[in-house]
Amino acid sequence: MPLRAADRPRRVTDPRLIIGLALVAASVAAVVGIVAVNDDGVEVYAAPRALVAGELVTAADLELRTLGLGADARHYLDPATLDEGGVIVARTVGAGELVPLGAVGDARGAQSTTVVVALATPLSATVRAGDTLDLWSAPAIEGGRFGAPSVIASSAQLVRTIAAEGVVATGEAGRVELLVPRRDVARILHAQANRDALSAVPASLAVAP
Repeated sequence: MPLRAADRPRRVTDPRLIIGLALVAASVAAVVGIVAVNDDGVEVYAAPRALVAGELVTAADLELRTLGLGADARHYLDPATLDEGGVIVARTVGAGELVPLGAVGDARGAQSTTVVVALATPLSATVRAGDTLDLWSAPAIEGGRFGAPSVIASSAQLVRTIAAEGVVATGEAGRVELLVPRRDVARILHAQANRDALSAVPASLAVAP
């Protein structure tokens, strides 16, 4: 005898199946969201070290990052806006910071360059990259003595301090890389060739973030 509709067994949906389907759907949605975010990411440049005003930087000096900045991406330096010849830093950019377009300029207007200087006196412990320094020179005279010091480069900026390696020359208190106006390069090189005593004195200190 055929079963009546009321006598037929009812199909019961296992709650675990519903939960499993919900988890799968959530996972798919999460993956789609991650892919969408990555698709919206743009490549912009960041400073792996402190960049000081007047310094010439190229793609090799910068770090490329992919970030989801949206419309704000247009405010930062990217591969499309970085010239092959590099750009000149117009104001200090801290290590790890994204490079704003407003912080760089055309390399064709470069008026500065970097030089490595051996100092006769230690650099102040308060000085850090980006600070403005005056470079003083005491000319070497007979008998191992030195004459009255004078400024041979003003408004120089500290790029970095250079760790001592191997044998350090007698009378040398450390080496620094400075960004200086090109007009001062000849005087600095002459002072070093003459073994004058060079000292870097802070003119102004960068404000800590």
